[in-house]
This record gives sequence, C-alpha cells and structure tokens, in this order.
Amino acid sequence: MNKHAMAAAALALIGSMAHAESSVTLYGRIDLGVGNLKELGESGSTQMFNGGDAGLTTSRIGFKGSEDLGGGTKAIFKLEQRINATDGSLQSPSFKGAAWVGVKGGFGQVIAGRMSTQLDDVRAVGNSQIVFDSAFTPGSNGVYKSGGDYSSRFNNQLQYQSPSMGGFYAGLGYAFEQTTGEDDKMNSLIVGYENGPLHVALARQDEKGKDTDYISLSGAYDFGAAAISGGYNRRNGPDASGKDNEFTIGATVPMGNFKFSAGYAASKTTIGGSTAGKASGFALGTTYSLSKRTRVYAGFRKHNVKDAGGNKTADTRLFAMGVRHDF
Repeated sequence: MNKHAMAAAALALIGSMAHAESSVTLYGRIDLGVGNLKELGESGSTQMFNGGDAGLTTSRIGFKGSEDLGGGTKAIFKLEQRINATDGSLQSPSFKGAAWVGVKGGFGQVIAGRMSTQLDDVRAVGNSQIVFDSAFTPGSNGVYKSGGDYSSRFNNQLQYQSPSMGGFYAGLGYAFEQTTGEDDKMNSLIVGYENGPLHVALARQDEKGKDTDYISLSGAYDFGAAAISGGYNRRNGPDASGKDNEFTIGATVPMGNFKFSAGYAASKTTIGGSTAGKASGFALGTTYSLSKRTRVYAGFRKHNVKDAGGNKTADTRLFAMGVRHDF
C-alpha cells in the first residue's frame, strides 16, 4: 500500500472513530385532526385542529445529540421547536419545547436551559394511560385549572437527576428569575421508583412568582393485557386563590393494532376553608397504528367547571379524529 493510500485509510479511520463518538438526531412529529368543539353558551364549530389543541400531541421538529467525553461521561443537548401544522407557523418562543445542554455519566445527569419541570414529569406518569396523555386527557385540559395550574416549563433552569439505584431515583431543579427584577424563581424536588411495569413518582414545585407550591403523586402499572395510571395533585396558593385538590385515573387496553383508553378527573378549590369551585371531566379515545411511526385516532372529552354556587363557568365538549406521524 503506498503512502497516499495509507494516509487516506488513516483519515477515514479517524473520521469513523469521531463519528462513532458523537451523534446528532433530527426528529419530529406532525399531528393534525378535524373535530367539533362546543363551549358554554356557544354552538359547536367544526374545524381543523393542531394536535396539541384537539389531538394526540403538538407538532414539532427537534435536534438532540451526545458526544462521548471519555470515562463514561457524555455531553448532551436538545433543541425542540413547536409548530402549528395547520398553517406552518412556529410557536413562540423559539425552541419552546426544549433548549438545553448538559453532561451525563455515572453520577447522573445535569442539564441547563429551558426544559420541562420535574413536577411536569410526574404529572406525565399519572396521565400516561389516560387517553394517551393528549388533548383529550381531562385533567390537564380544563379540570385542573379551576384554581390555577402550575408552570410546566421554566427558562434559566438547572436540573439534576441521579442515576437509577435499584429502580429508585431522585432529582433537584432550580430556575433563576424569569423576568428581570422580579422574584419569580422556582425550585423543585422529585423522587421515584421505576422497575419493569411499575412506575411511581412524587414531586414538589415552589413557584415564587405565584407564591404557590404544588405537589404531585403519580403511579402507573402495565399488566400486559391492560395498563392503568393515576395521580393526586395539591396546589397551595395565597389566600386569594386558596387551595386545589385534584385526582385522575384511567386505563388503556391494547387489541392488535388498536388501543382503547378512558379516563376521569376531578378537582375542588377551597378558599378560606369554603368550597369556591369544582371541576370534573371524562374522556374516551382510540388509536390504530398503521405502522411504527403513523397512527390514526379519535377521541371525545367533556368537562365542566362550577363556582361556589354550583353555576357552570365552563362546559366543554370536544370530539376529533386525526393522524399523527413521527419521524
């Protein structure tokens, strides 16, 4: 082999080694549906919906990757932009879904930037088998907002999550001020256990800007023939907004390419020890997988919110069907 061939082979080897030590993945999904939405005091309107409004999930495009730093440590990152697929516009802010960088190794994972909170991760466990944790899921789409809901993402955030130790894990989160000059920081704590079909998690989130703290306890179990999940949430706010107590439960049953799911949620708001509002809702849904990356779906959700006198302040009914494609 001559020197030029040897040099070319060496460069090719070095390039392949470098490529093997780092990776970048382009991913995304498109979710669009057509449905009918009826609100309190209004006639129903049939229209096309973005998936996040009346489907399985918000459309998005993202980049994620890692680089091997040696010694079992990796640099990691994620950038995710949310999209309104009905017209192609980008949701604000840019990279609304995620914009973070960090390191991962035997010590666990540390990331910094914009990301979901650890309380949101726990809520996701509780909703995982409740109509596909989608726009049809009653708890996160109207029922839990009778007294005011938590912030699911924060900017300027630091998060640590421990490695799994026999299924047990824990983590801490802290967000610096969101608005210059405002005391709107956030801190959070998560503990959980995940092993095989069982996942249980507990989180607390303290939002200084709202003078409010949230606690969420969730669990999920997959029996094979069916899977269930549920959760309990508590919001403790200032005197003006009082407290919320909320719960949800649901199940998903797979049958061939079909999955059928149902769920229920309820909440109660108290101010000064008296009931200030109640909310409840239920939902049904099904998906059919056309392939590993494409599924069609249909779902129905109904919920209402009542004030202290029992008068309805919200009464929503949604039916929609659509298609989701992941890439």
